[in-house]
Amino acid sequence: MILISLQGGLGNQMFQYAIARILGEKNHTPVVLEKSFFILKEKKPGHTPRDFELNIFNNEYLISSDLHVNKFTNLSFLNKVRKKLGCNYPKTFLEEKFTFNPEALLVKPPVILHGYFQSYKYYDGYEALVKQIFEFPVNKLDEVNSSLLYRIKETTAISIHIRRGDFINDMKTKTFHGNCSIDYYLKAINFFVSKFSGFQLFFFSDDSEWVKEKFETLPNPKLFIDHNKGENNWKDMFLMSSCSHNIIANSSFSWWAAWLNNNPNKTVIAPKNWFAKDIDTNDLIPDQWIRL
Repeated sequence: MILISLQGGLGNQMFQYAIARILGEKNHTPVVLEKSFFILKEKKPGHTPRDFELNIFNNEYLISSDLHVNKFTNLSFLNKVRKKLGCNYPKTFLEEKFTFNPEALLVKPPVILHGYFQSYKYYDGYEALVKQIFEFPVNKLDEVNSSLLYRIKETTAISIHIRRGDFINDMKTKTFHGNCSIDYYLKAINFFVSKFSGFQLFFFSDDSEWVKEKFETLPNPKLFIDHNKGENNWKDMFLMSSCSHNIIANSSFSWWAAWLNNNPNKTVIAPKNWFAKDIDTNDLIPDQWIRL
């Protein structure tokens, strides 16, 4: 089997499942999602509580949430076992750096994967598969979101994702991730002003009041979307992916919205600084995207 230890929010879970699914397809092997992270979330200091969200997609996989299994996917515990037994089993593949590692695509099952695997380069030749496994359940859209989808399709829509939440309120997260500045968003909007006319801005954020306060005075037609909470937040990702163009935050959530955007003429603007710390993210952002 290919077992992936899941962690993080929806965007991170999608990165992790994508690499596991690709390896599963290459090796004709089932994928097992180890999700005890979400059971233990209240016990993990420094981790923003998250829920397992991949069940919004219609995929076949095995799930393990047994805490005993979690013990056997713990690298520290595994290393002790290996040392005592003098062996290298069960096999694990640990992502040591944030950059793309082609060796990850060569591992053979059975194997336990640890990491985030946040690079579009893992999907080279598997783009159709990845888009298939992350096909949104459009039939589950409510009336409000169906109406928004119609408005998005009827105009040149530009999505703007502004993530605050734990990026602002959790000191550990804030120190590591940082936050996109207002100046970044204004530069991105001005870029579209210089290229297009007659477009509409669709703001998506977990802090809509702050966003309205900062961007309400913009002369461009705009709409602030803030009603998709909790288990419905995938609807924001879907609506953003349905826009003509995207301005994303330093967030895997809006990264996926932009990557899943099927407009062949899309323009995607991403921040130059993805993290507050100096981490190489050249393998994260596709070459066609513009970094400001």
